[in-house]
Amino acid sequence: MLKFSYKYIVVCLVILSLACDTYARDKCKVGLLIVATGKYIQFVEPLIESARKYFLSDHDVTYFIFTEGVPPAGDDVVQIYQERLGWPYDTMMRYHMYAQHTDIFEDMDYLFATDADMLFVDRVGNEILGERVATQHPGFVGRRGTYEKRSISTAYVAPDEGQCYFAGGFNGGSKDSFLTMANAITEHIVQDLEKNFIAIWHDESHLNRYYIDNPPTVILSPSYCYPESWQLPYQKKLLALDKNHVAVRS
Repeated sequence: MLKFSYKYIVVCLVILSLACDTYARDKCKVGLLIVATGKYIQFVEPLIESARKYFLSDHDVTYFIFTEGVPPAGDDVVQIYQERLGWPYDTMMRYHMYAQHTDIFEDMDYLFATDADMLFVDRVGNEILGERVATQHPGFVGRRGTYEKRSISTAYVAPDEGQCYFAGGFNGGSKDSFLTMANAITEHIVQDLEKNFIAIWHDESHLNRYYIDNPPTVILSPSYCYPESWQLPYQKKLLALDKNHVAVRS
């Protein structure tokens, strides 16, 4: 039978304790924010089920659902009541929704926002953790993208600005950085609305303007916003599901 000295056992316990402390420090609290008003609530249960399997499974994830409907039950699900605003305001005003409820995110280390009509299909891990996290738009890889060209908008991007166009379907970052972005985008959208103006791609246009002024620290490939029926040279991680847009928005 193997015999271990007292000193050896103490050293092992110290190493184990240090390892546990490191794990505890590395284990983060992450919020996944989902706006699912109206018919979009139908996508939430499969989205959360897929996230529980694939999304940052080494961390503590809480799902914040903005809806007037009934989200799936779970200790990790928090509902924030949100009435329907109608198209395009249901999505365009989502950063306003986040900015209105900063208190409920107080314990979070990171916040990520995803469209409701998405589905995780492969592991999403620590590679997405960063200060400001953006996803390359699958339709404009290597191209400039459709920025807002009208100078009346606070989302306006000049011809000599912008090199990488980002998707509005998935983004995030540290809690403080994300909420700073949410407040800035909200302010800019409100300024546009006061001029009776809506940017070409709504909140996505404002998101791209923000990233020009505040470059992302982590840029994700279209793997993290992969259109379901497309064939792209990227690994599928987060699918943007095919759907009848008119039917769902009605």
